[in-house]
Amino acid sequence: MANRAAAFRERLKRFNTPSMRSWDRPPAWRTAGMKRNVALDCGWGRLIFGQTFADHESIIRLFQSEPEGRRDLAIYVPDHHVLVARAPDLLFVDPSYTYRLWLHADRIEPVRLSSRFLIRFLRDERDAEQVNRLYARCGMIPSPVETILRNQHTRVFSYFVAEDRLDNTVVGTIMGVDHREAFGDPDNGASFWCLAVDPLRQAKGLGRALISHLLDSYRARGRHYVDLSVLYDNRKAIRLYRSMGFRRIPVYVVKRKNALNRPFYKGGPKR
Repeated sequence: MANRAAAFRERLKRFNTPSMRSWDRPPAWRTAGMKRNVALDCGWGRLIFGQTFADHESIIRLFQSEPEGRRDLAIYVPDHHVLVARAPDLLFVDPSYTYRLWLHADRIEPVRLSSRFLIRFLRDERDAEQVNRLYARCGMIPSPVETILRNQHTRVFSYFVAEDRLDNTVVGTIMGVDHREAFGDPDNGASFWCLAVDPLRQAKGLGRALISHLLDSYRARGRHYVDLSVLYDNRKAIRLYRSMGFRRIPVYVVKRKNALNRPFYKGGPKR
């Protein structure tokens, strides 16, 4: 009985984290040390942390300044639907799901990966250039090499790559963001973005190994959870995330209506 009560309290505690309650502003003492108006330059666009903004107008102005060819996104926005309603010609709610894994409670089995592949930190310009080639193969927006390298030399970003030892080619990559380092997150969380595996050289377990490596890194830092965003129809990726213990949460992403995002807000049947 005591174990059940403890489990219930743990579930309740998870649901009451500020990032899960976008309709409810946390008390001032919870956010006293939090940085304000945080938007990280990821190269492909800005990662806007909505909970660090005092009002929707500031977020709208950021989206209005989105550079051409980039894809800004806002996550953890208080009352995201109200934000979109205030700028319906500019913004839309992305058709994606957000998943979370609690690092202190959810353990995943060790990943078995061929010794042919090495998971390591992105190190230099050559690595960054290969990551961009990988992004291109996977239909993703490339990032300026200098932005990747600058970000990698901070505590906020962690870029990992999977290297094929046979020819020292980067065949997989993942980008982690430490929310605690980025803005003093009261939830003590992190997230990952831009998981990509070379479609021409996919190896069994490569994506899982990249995620696992990143999770271990944030667990060692004492982070509480890791979030991810995935398009609603990416069934293969969703199966992978769920098999690793990630569970869907009520967190949504807002993006700008632009040429890159047109397929996600125009509607109609897929072609």
